[in-house]
Amino acid sequence: MLDIFWLDGYSNASDIALKSIAILNPMSQPRTLPLFDPDAHPQSWNERMVPGEYAVHGSSLEPQEGIPEGVPYCTVFGTLVEAEERATRQVTCIPTLRCRIYDHHGLGREPVREIRGSEYKEEKGISARFRRWCGSILFFGGIVLTIIDWHADFGLLWPAMFGVRMIPVGIIFLLTELVILIEKRRLKRV
Repeated sequence: MLDIFWLDGYSNASDIALKSIAILNPMSQPRTLPLFDPDAHPQSWNERMVPGEYAVHGSSLEPQEGIPEGVPYCTVFGTLVEAEERATRQVTCIPTLRCRIYDHHGLGREPVREIRGSEYKEEKGISARFRRWCGSILFFGGIVLTIIDWHADFGLLWPAMFGVRMIPVGIIFLLTELVILIEKRRLKRV
């Protein structure tokens, strides 16, 4: 067996070990890994995967054998097909679940697949409407309050005090919305 690996151009024992893992990988059983394990080396879940493996991350933490309660985990499969089948079965059983499938690169990239249950409700952040309205009110309201106090030669103090604090927050909301819109348009062109 070693002669075959040496003929394939592998020059050291670590290359042989990686090749052996890659060969056995499609036949392996799924394994459950905590997302961060301080006792393992390497500690991060995706660093313990080999290329070609896929991890299923569920949006809820169902109790899992061998994983302490409340600790986020993923289930690693040897192929994308196995990962998709598992995710599909899970969202069928738990319709409020969303499963994301990642490759060995981890959370730094977009998921390879996302499978949602029929009753899954998106976790909303700050909506575009809120950013526009709140940003506009804070920005223009801050300017109006500052101008009112400016006309009174800053004798009132409180309008300018509130106004100059409202303007930067309004600018942040409006600029955030602008960047999101520009990015969406850029992605549509590509």
